[in-house]
Amino acid sequence: MPARLRILYIAFYYPPTGGGGVERTIQFSRRLPQLGIDVEMLVPTDAKWVTEDPDSVARIPPGVAVHRVRYRGPSLRQLPGDRIRQAPTAAHRLVVRAALAPQRLLLPDANAPWLSDVVPAALKLLKSGRFDAFITTTPPHSVAVAGRLIRARTAVPWIADWRDPWLTHADLDLARADVRAKQAAIARMARWCVRGMDAASVVDHAVEEVRALRADLPLAVIPNGIDLEELAAIERHPDPSHCTFAFTGWFFGDRSPRHLLQAVAELVRDRAELRDVIRLRFMGGFPDADRSRIADLGLEQLVLIEPPAAHADALQAQSDADVALIFMQDGGGLGEKFLPGKVWELLACGRPVLAMVPRGGAAARELAAVDAAIVAPGDVAGTRAAVERYVDQWRAGTLASPALASEVRTRISRQTQAELLADLVRATVGARQGS
Repeated sequence: MPARLRILYIAFYYPPTGGGGVERTIQFSRRLPQLGIDVEMLVPTDAKWVTEDPDSVARIPPGVAVHRVRYRGPSLRQLPGDRIRQAPTAAHRLVVRAALAPQRLLLPDANAPWLSDVVPAALKLLKSGRFDAFITTTPPHSVAVAGRLIRARTAVPWIADWRDPWLTHADLDLARADVRAKQAAIARMARWCVRGMDAASVVDHAVEEVRALRADLPLAVIPNGIDLEELAAIERHPDPSHCTFAFTGWFFGDRSPRHLLQAVAELVRDRAELRDVIRLRFMGGFPDADRSRIADLGLEQLVLIEPPAAHADALQAQSDADVALIFMQDGGGLGEKFLPGKVWELLACGRPVLAMVPRGGAAARELAAVDAAIVAPGDVAGTRAAVERYVDQWRAGTLASPALASEVRTRISRQTQAELLADLVRATVGARQGS
């Protein structure tokens, strides 16, 4: 039996911080000890993130030590775009923009101030001699910068985990000159970072980006996934009176439900009997600009907007739905390569899926495994047709639950992915010891 190893795992998002960015990390920290790799976490005391899930602290594995370090950076409890839109007048919006401007100067992202605290804290822990390797997980990509600074001052090998692309994210507005200039600076920083990595684990839709930064970097492709056991334990409680379409999560960047709202408004205008049948349920962050659109379209009685909820409650809402929803934007072509973590939840949730995502893109290809209805972002007519088809099937009692092939279940299982990461850790430590 191989000797047990111990790693220091540095993450910005970890309970009680909520949201999808937590899931990959907490699942690895829970499963790696079962595979002979003990884990100690290094995380912020308070990430000041847009969503908090106090109940999620109970999900931290009891054997995992959690070291918390103060974060002095700007608060993102309210996203910058929402703060600007909520300003009551144009003058107030200018004031808010001016207050937010310094955040745009931070490289690689607004969380960069954490470097001043997390780097010395990590070095102090690593100097204890009990760690065989350390892992950073990004985003935010300032954690990768921390990894480079730490690795320059220690012989302990560094494995960088990439949960999302860094330079080709779909939320980037590359039509703006200032965004392009900042991305050019960040690209130089990314190249500097990867030179210090001993190995990397990377989601499949970021492989091309990482290879372009450093072709010889030892790499394990570990896609995002889902805790299949957790989903299997959920007992479904649908609303028998309504065909419910549900989205749980946040509309980051310029993602919006506006085309779905328009499609449903047109459908119930032409088929008035469906007004008492369709329900659109949103749990999480909802764009302020679309709240007024609901009233303008006369959809108040059809739309339910609920605040962010605990992880378990979000999974329950998704399971209770008759149709699960996912939204993406084209992102100037970058959306085709992007795979939100929500995709894997939808693959395994056992519900039909209406996916408003780029046709032919990575998300569409994955969701084909459950025969999702794929509609291009902005296609109101296509969205209306998909909604109408699902509603008619629900009324006829023929709305089927999709089955997931066993090979897909194995690939997206958190256990499979933890085993891949454990193999990478052992190979990296072994290579370091043999050099």
